[in-house]
Amino acid sequence: MTVERRDFLKVVGGASIASSLTTYSTASLGTATDSLAFGFTDENVPMNAANLCPMPSNVTAAHARYAQALDLSLSADNRTTIVGFKEEARSRVAAMLGSSSDEIAIVRNTSEANNVIVQGIPLQAGDEVVLWDQNHPSNGVAWDVQAKRVGATVRRFSVPRDTNSIDEVVDHFIAAVSDKTTAVSFTHISNITGFRTPAAEICAALRKRKADVFIHIDGAQTWGAVDIDLGAIEVDSFSGSAHKWFMGPREVGILYVRKQHIDNIWPNIVSIPWGQMVDDAPAGARKFDALGQRDDAAVAALGDAAALHEALTPAGIEARSMMLADRLRESLQDLGVTFVSTSNPLFTSSVVIISVPRESARELTGKVYDDSGIITAPTGGLRMSPHVYNTEDHIDRVVAAVKKFKNLLS
Repeated sequence: MTVERRDFLKVVGGASIASSLTTYSTASLGTATDSLAFGFTDENVPMNAANLCPMPSNVTAAHARYAQALDLSLSADNRTTIVGFKEEARSRVAAMLGSSSDEIAIVRNTSEANNVIVQGIPLQAGDEVVLWDQNHPSNGVAWDVQAKRVGATVRRFSVPRDTNSIDEVVDHFIAAVSDKTTAVSFTHISNITGFRTPAAEICAALRKRKADVFIHIDGAQTWGAVDIDLGAIEVDSFSGSAHKWFMGPREVGILYVRKQHIDNIWPNIVSIPWGQMVDDAPAGARKFDALGQRDDAAVAALGDAAALHEALTPAGIEARSMMLADRLRESLQDLGVTFVSTSNPLFTSSVVIISVPRESARELTGKVYDDSGIITAPTGGLRMSPHVYNTEDHIDRVVAAVKKFKNLLS
């Protein structure tokens, strides 16, 4: 016996997020965000989506209800119902990313997703991996470890901060590729500079340079912040974490693998729901999330977070967060600060970083928080990454705090 999500949540003491979403206006994200509820107070405002986002209260409540329901009854029917919501979440995520459900694995975070690719593709002695030098360690050092293990080599390249055109960025990628290159892996948006790579143009050019090269994109700073259509990007795999811009449950992430590559990539972990024989794998990319016992309540709540993104629309969310980031950039420019992140609109993102001496970064982060109540991060300088739960007042408060402690910037 299975129970529909709406009925199930009523049984365990709450209405589903689907019913509450009727109050949101998809025509105006500004109006929609006024109706959103989060658990933080105005004295503890997160502006660090590049690291960790709060969950909307509806998603937090849904997660708690799923967990409560499991504690109430661990019967096979009840567990099957909750685990079944994983497929609903997979379907929603796939639709928003322009892929199929069979190409989406629900893993634990971007790091795990990256490592499935690093350790799973058929990398051999003599092969070469090309990496952007701004990759996260799980998409950088992880390749070094695997290359040492199998006898491959890793080559890194840079994209100058003052690059002025998409063609220039693409040229740097192409110049790094050789006839021995087996894989190219890069971060969609850098967490240390906020630079947004032109992924579609890069992938298209790489295909022309070497048709069989495997391309992996780390989307930790993209999924939930940018309107992405993986079907329109010639990428072979893509990773993301729900706890960042997607505003979803923690220790839940995704891995997209293009259909034609699934059979050729080995999973890192083989457990339930894998069958009893080597060829009895779960369908499609599900073989990459056969991880054994999970926090089923968190995985189920991914579907509730996805429903929220559907209501607000990925394009609407991107527009809202970029509007706030642009206001932040412009206000900081008026202060005459030095930026680590680019101001070129071709490559800007919602990750805004200003230059701070390493020895002062943590002190400045603390003083900004004490003075404004805004939570930032000492990553690459002073990093501010506003999202839809932030307001223009939050932007003005953090700018005022930076101005007050501008002496720490030099």
